[in-house]
Amino acid sequence: MINLILTMAGKYERFRLFGNKVPKYLMPLGARTVLWHVIDKLVGSNEQLNVFLIANERDIEFEPIVKSIMKELGISPENIKYIKDTHSQLETALAATNFISKKSTNKIVFTNIDTLLSNRADYFRTMSNLTFNEGLMDTFEGNSHEYSYAKIENDRVVKIVDKLPISDNACSGLYGFGSSSFFFDKAKEVLLDSNELSFTEIFNKFIEEEKAVYCNHNSNKNDTIVLGTPEEYITNLHKVS
Repeated sequence: MINLILTMAGKYERFRLFGNKVPKYLMPLGARTVLWHVIDKLVGSNEQLNVFLIANERDIEFEPIVKSIMKELGISPENIKYIKDTHSQLETALAATNFISKKSTNKIVFTNIDTLLSNRADYFRTMSNLTFNEGLMDTFEGNSHEYSYAKIENDRVVKIVDKLPISDNACSGLYGFGSSSFFFDKAKEVLLDSNELSFTEIFNKFIEEEKAVYCNHNSNKNDTIVLGTPEEYITNLHKVS
């Protein structure tokens, strides 16, 4: 089995400044919400996934809506945990230890809540074959300085840089590890070494230690829809029905 963690504990300040009264993941998108589409497109009917949500405790008033979405999509309404404000996706990811034993050997994948990822069956097939100390990224074609980028040589990621297009392999925010326990151990090492709270630091740690980091690249522009800012949300509204 693979543990899939949706990191959704951000403060969504840009959206709140834009005048929105609900968390970004509950913004309308077509006839549904961002959250519904994120889960439906990425998870679909994949029965090998244990799905968990980590949300901000300031959004607990919206719990009935979130749990109804979870129930509709076949996720146990118990699989949601509320935490305090975090400063990064990785910091939110570490809160997954409230769900998952630090000694768990299950594979683990993290994804953010503001990117719609379709047709990622190849990604999860590759995940199934990872050994315990390997990592897997997901990328799409991009050039914005808002993203992180991966440099790839001989089918492996050799370098990751934040907000600098060193290639056209933009990171989608879907990050996988061959073992939950190995991920948590490496995350703690990164925090002790540099106090940096980013997946970029985790993967660069893997690369430094000559652990394999692979990349699933999806070149179809319609399969990756980024909704990270109010401008991106408005621009991409028409792409989702």
